[in-house]
Amino acid sequence: MNQSQVYLDERIRIAAEAFQFLKSTTIAQRAAFMHAVATEIEGLGPELLETAHAETALPLPRLTGEKARTVGQWRSYANAVAMGIYTEARIDLANTETGKSDIRKFNLGIGPVVVFGASNFPFAFSTAGGDTASAIGAGCPVIVKGHSGHSQTSTIMADAIATVIKEFGWPEGVFSHILGAHIEGTDTKIGAYLTAHPLVKAVGFTGSYWGGKALFDIANQREEPIPVFAEMGSINPVFAFTHLLTDRAEDLAKEYAASLTLGVGQFCTNPGVFIAVKGDALERFKKALASAIATIAPGTMLNEGIYEHFEKNKITLSSQHAVAVIAESSVESTRGQGRPRIIRTSASNFLKNQVLSEEVFGPFAVLVEAENDDEVLAIAQQLKGQLTITIAGTKEDVQEHLEVFNVVKDKAGRILFNGMPTGVEVVYAMQHGGPFPSCTDPRFTSVGPDAVKRFVRPLSFQNWPDEFLPEELKNENPLGIARIVDGAVVTTTSI
Repeated sequence: MNQSQVYLDERIRIAAEAFQFLKSTTIAQRAAFMHAVATEIEGLGPELLETAHAETALPLPRLTGEKARTVGQWRSYANAVAMGIYTEARIDLANTETGKSDIRKFNLGIGPVVVFGASNFPFAFSTAGGDTASAIGAGCPVIVKGHSGHSQTSTIMADAIATVIKEFGWPEGVFSHILGAHIEGTDTKIGAYLTAHPLVKAVGFTGSYWGGKALFDIANQREEPIPVFAEMGSINPVFAFTHLLTDRAEDLAKEYAASLTLGVGQFCTNPGVFIAVKGDALERFKKALASAIATIAPGTMLNEGIYEHFEKNKITLSSQHAVAVIAESSVESTRGQGRPRIIRTSASNFLKNQVLSEEVFGPFAVLVEAENDDEVLAIAQQLKGQLTITIAGTKEDVQEHLEVFNVVKDKAGRILFNGMPTGVEVVYAMQHGGPFPSCTDPRFTSVGPDAVKRFVRPLSFQNWPDEFLPEELKNENPLGIARIVDGAVVTTTSI
């Protein structure tokens, strides 16, 4: 066994030990830790932003906003944890007359979690991102596999968390940060090794379909299968209907172009397909869209690998049968830059050619022209699982196309009535996760405080003396949380 593998095994071992410690912490203690991490990140100076800018080419204003979002995530998740929402405390009191037992249930962390940093959000979805915050909030140690595209940024964020661990006197194993692709001297990928390790109990991943599916398969082939919460991409279709197109074709084209090219199209909610029935309104939309796209200059993409995949996939889709380029930036791109492009095809061709339904990560979209409403419905029925689906229409449009609306409910985690899907708000009601293949488990979200739910499991206690029960279930309710007692919500301090 080489030193690289020894190091990995040691980080996993101390994470497992730290889990035993975290099980003894209260939700109030973990919330205080999370608030401290938020404060530490907030206090990081210009070095963080400048390093991230150098590594990812993301503009400083964008990174400044993302840093604030990351701080907000830690704080909002901490507040949710402190309220006891995710303990889901349930108490059914004993009844001596009927012989009914005293049964109490709550949620606790599932164990060490491996988190994979995402390429496109070096703060909010990476080392100190929402997966890490929600896992720690659930009471789980975290082992982060840092992303190679921003390793220095990842290290700065990891050091911030480590600083808070020392301040609180918590075990080092609460958080680990690992860089590199392979175990030294072997072909074994570090991410695969971590996922397969028997002491690891869950995985959080944001990235490509192939990466997420590979981890999912490894996790399910283990002697003890574990959950993999992978967000793997989406084409986020926009269905545009006649009444709205007639009223707002030009405005909708500008909104669509702006959303498609936001951040050089490097968002998982990038609206990559636009579907509408042929007609004068769609022609107006296409003309306005071509004008809007022409004025948007190419931007530098996150890294060379993403740029190469974008170029390859853009060429692949553009060269398909019965496809034509209808909009492209008028500014030539240089190597490393994503040049916006939109292609057009018929609904019948789109339905026959699955290649046209593949995600292109970058400023690229497919405009699908349908002959009639039946073809629009057929596209909705054929869609794979998506993070988002947008209905661009009036109330009258929705009423006239209720069948499409009902079909897409089965296809997405978030359905928009107008607006564009980019811009994922960190709120309780957000669902950032959809049916496969957009995610591996559509029951959960990776954005918003409910992300904590991914990393807990229920545990019941039957007829236990009060002194041995967790704080969440004791008669005195020392944490002051809302609980369901004998079927009723109770917020009093004792029962």
